[in-house]
Parts: sequence; structure tokens; C-alpha cells
Amino acid sequence: MSKEKQSVDDQRHRIGDEFNRAVDPLKQYDENFTQMQEDGVEPFEMFLEDIVRDSYRAGSTVNEYERSVRHFKEYVTQQGRHPACANDTLVIGFSEYEFQQRDNGKETVKTKLNHVNKAYQYFQDENVFPHTSEYSPVDSAWGKITWPEEEEKEFPKVTREEMRAALAEITHVFKLAVILMGLKLGMRQGEIRNVQLRDIHIENTELQNHYPELGSHRRLDGRKNAIFIPSQHNRPGNKSERPRILPLDEEMRRVLTQYLLIRPDCGEPWVFLSQTHHDRIRDKDGINRHWKEQIRPHISADEYEKELTSHFGRHWFSTFWKMENPIGKEYAQYMRGDKIGDGREGDTIDEYLHAYYPDHPSLVRRQNA
Repeated sequence: MSKEKQSVDDQRHRIGDEFNRAVDPLKQYDENFTQMQEDGVEPFEMFLEDIVRDSYRAGSTVNEYERSVRHFKEYVTQQGRHPACANDTLVIGFSEYEFQQRDNGKETVKTKLNHVNKAYQYFQDENVFPHTSEYSPVDSAWGKITWPEEEEKEFPKVTREEMRAALAEITHVFKLAVILMGLKLGMRQGEIRNVQLRDIHIENTELQNHYPELGSHRRLDGRKNAIFIPSQHNRPGNKSERPRILPLDEEMRRVLTQYLLIRPDCGEPWVFLSQTHHDRIRDKDGINRHWKEQIRPHISADEYEKELTSHFGRHWFSTFWKMENPIGKEYAQYMRGDKIGDGREGDTIDEYLHAYYPDHPSLVRRQNA
């Protein structure tokens, strides 16, 4: 005799009853946290203060965490639950709200959920909280979220001659330097803002005398005319999975030298300084603004003109080494700072390949000549 088919939720509750496991394990603490909130207890503020603000994260990153937490708290509270006691259904609902009401894309929502999940990990690690590692509403919800399919971004086809002509029109050495960092090194705008004097080695006596710290990073020991780009794990604000060391070709060295010789001498470790405040560039749109002002007027991009941003520099770099001058998947991944053999482009290979830098200088300098 066939039995009536039960819904997934009905089956979930049945299994929970059978093994004495809660379907919504944090609900039992909702009243406690609501009461403590009236006494001034704010779990997410504890997380932000302990982990996010009290760190070396860039100001823009701290703002992103605060915004993610604020939006999540607002949504869950409106559903009648304390934000520290969410369940996977509420997380799914939050995601749908972000997609439909805030018109956010998949990557933005993933970033927000990762920020919220780190807060729940903090609750699990702090012994005073009732949260355990057995349940995270974000982890539980992740695979159940219907992620929208996003159209692959298309970039304009810009020839090397067109780009050379556009670069030749840039007379401001600071702006030329940050644009070349994207084109020649595949650096994201955050990585450009984050680069420090110790990360760059240039064989130039005048520069080295003026900047004793130039190229002093331990990862550059024995390596000349090169840049070290830390991963996201060692330099807050960077996004690459892996650190990398790339050679600086003659043009990149020349432009950097010209800039560094006129750079404000104010004791800051950052290579690129705000032209008004003489400290680290804080405006993440600043480098994109240089692309808009310096590159777009000289490139016929039609409907793709808006894609001529700092991200186009990384796209150009990737296309050059993967399509125009293919050097092998793992080499391209290393130069971009990707996880080697991450499975997105083929079979998995060894994650750690250490012999790349010695193979790069002659190849890169020959191709950029």
C-alpha cells in the first residue's frame, strides 16, 4: 500500500522528531536575545567591534561588513526574529529580498552572506553564546538558495595599437602608473591602492637612496625589478587567493620611477597616495575615474564604453596571456593570483607551484617589448 508523499519540510520535521533534533535550533534563544537587546546587548556589534573594526582591514571593507550586517538585521527583525537566532528559511528569504528588492547581483549577495556567516562563526567561537558549530543558518541555507544566472560581462575589443595611442595621451604620471599596473600586472584597483614601497624592487640608485624601504619585503630577497602582490589572507583589501611575484618590465619601471621621484615624502608606506590628503587612496572609485577620464575618450567602445574601468585592465592582462600569447593555464593562474588548478578551467593540478618567478622575467619582458 503506497503512502502519501510528504513535503520536504514535513519529512524534515519527522526526522527531527525521531532523533530529537531541532529543525530550528536557534529559535529557543530568541526571547533571551530580545530581552538582552533591551539591556544593550548587541551580538553583531560585538562581532564588528572585536573582529572587523579592530583589525587591519581597509576602511572600505569595514563599511561593507557594516552594511551587510545592517541589512541582514533589518530584514530578520522585520520577520519577527532576533538576528542572532536566524534559520535557513530566513537566510533564503533575505537572499531573495536582496535579489528582488535591492536588485543586487549574485556576487554582492554572496559577499553579504559571507559577512553574516563570519558573525555566526564568531558566535560559535565565543563560549558565552549558545551557538554551536553543528548549525549555521547561512551554511544550511547556502545550497538551497536559487542563485540567478548572470550574463557574462562583455568587454570591448581594443587593439594594442588603440591602447598604445590612448596611453600616449596621458601626461599625468600618477594616472599613467595606476592604469599600467592593471594592464601590465593584472592588478585589481584594491591591490593597486594597497601596494607598499617594500613590495616593489627597482634597480635605481637614486630611488633606493631616497626610499630605503623600497623592495625590502622578505619575499623579494634576491629578486630584482619585481613586485610582490600579497593575497587577501595577508593584505586586507586584496582579493587574490594566492600571493604572486611578477617582474616589472622596462616601461613599468620607468613610469614608476618617474612617479616615485615626485611622490609626496610624508612617511606613508603606500606607493600611491591621495593627491589631496597625501595618505593612502581611500576612494575605491578613484582609479576607475582615471580610466574614465584618461582612456574612454580615446577608445571607440560603443555600448561597451562603461566597461572601460580598472577591471578592464585585468581582463586585458588575462586575455593577453591566455589567448594572444598563451603560456599555459597554471602560469596564467599564478600571474593573476588565482588558486592553481582550482577546477574552473580544467583538471585539478597541484595547488602549490613555486618555481614560477624564475621562469617569468624573460618571457614577460619579451612579450611586453
